[in-house]
Amino acid sequence: MDRSVETLWSTRARAFWKESMPYISSMVQSGVPLVTSFLLIAGFAGYTTLIHQVSLSFPFAWVGVIVLTPVVCWNPLRTWLREADTVFLVPREAQMGRYLRRSFLYNGITGLIGAAVICLVYSLLYVKGPGLLVWQLLLLAVLVMKLLNARAAWRERQLAWIGSRRGMRVLRWIVTAVGVAVLLKAEPWLGAVYMIAAVGVMALIYRGLRSYPMPWLTLIADENATRRRFNTFFSAFADVPAENAQVSARRYMSWLPARLTFSKKNAFAYLYAHTLIRTELGSIVLRLTVFGIFASFLAANSALWSGWGSAGVCLLLLWLAGIQLSSLVQSHRHSVWRHLYPLPDESRLSALIKVDRTGLLVCGGLIWLPQAILLPIRGYPIPAAAAVLLIILYVFGLRPARTKRSFLGESDD
Repeated sequence: MDRSVETLWSTRARAFWKESMPYISSMVQSGVPLVTSFLLIAGFAGYTTLIHQVSLSFPFAWVGVIVLTPVVCWNPLRTWLREADTVFLVPREAQMGRYLRRSFLYNGITGLIGAAVICLVYSLLYVKGPGLLVWQLLLLAVLVMKLLNARAAWRERQLAWIGSRRGMRVLRWIVTAVGVAVLLKAEPWLGAVYMIAAVGVMALIYRGLRSYPMPWLTLIADENATRRRFNTFFSAFADVPAENAQVSARRYMSWLPARLTFSKKNAFAYLYAHTLIRTELGSIVLRLTVFGIFASFLAANSALWSGWGSAGVCLLLLWLAGIQLSSLVQSHRHSVWRHLYPLPDESRLSALIKVDRTGLLVCGGLIWLPQAILLPIRGYPIPAAAAVLLIILYVFGLRPARTKRSFLGESDD
């Protein structure tokens, strides 16, 4: 039997995707890929209209910073490591360089392809503005920055203190955002000088901080977080055996459940509200909402299909957020304490509907906001009004029935 670390990496990768295939099949059957394809087509149509109508006063550089910085800075690393590896693989730490090389290739190639695609899409808009850099050099610069950020992200994972890791991550994002702005607005030679200087300064800072050659605990924590995100996403389509959920404070949203009156009837509402806000589910819904606001802005700014296409994009994005919120039904289904405390279990359904409705209203309102501002300015107030009416119909009419069916299906199980 081949016991090399490369074989171990391949075995674990295949095992993960083999376990995920039933959930991916359930997701495909739910129609999400079809709706996502429609969103991409609608977004491309709106983007094409924007390119043809864009003026020189358009903030080309700011849009580039907003779009390119996350793509360049975000560098996940799948290592498939688990807690038991701190016992069984530590003796082979000298060989782990070969193991990690597979992870770097696996994630790096995908990241470079994604960065190249996003950069090429943005370059269609960039060449319409007063940019000083040809699109070929822009693409090359973005790929180089992606590689440098991947290296810096690995150095952050090696740092011994969590405060150092967080501080360096924030600094790296700021330095990269400034670098993208310089690249898009200044002369090419200034961008090259800034990049060289930034790499030198960051390298000196990393060298002065204490680090581990093999950050076992950090890599295991990152892998567990990635698995939780997959489980949270798949739980919207199937019953996924979940591991312990990571809890985040998120103080910027924790004041919302505090508005509930402390009473017996609100016990489950309080529980589900905190579950939504403090677990990975809240993070996914938040990112979907931010993406929805951006896509809604592009569609509304171009008045896609006389405003009706823009309204359709708004509703589809809200539907995608609702799919993720559906996984809230699975939360606490196996909790023992709810059978021990003197709380009416029947109130769970009303609490779920209440929290689900509030979450969708917040998401829908934020996604619809660009429609409410831009469509009337473009001369299409009726699609904007129709969009908000359909959002209300979905949230208050169709959504509670779906939540009830999911809840009753869980109860039957």
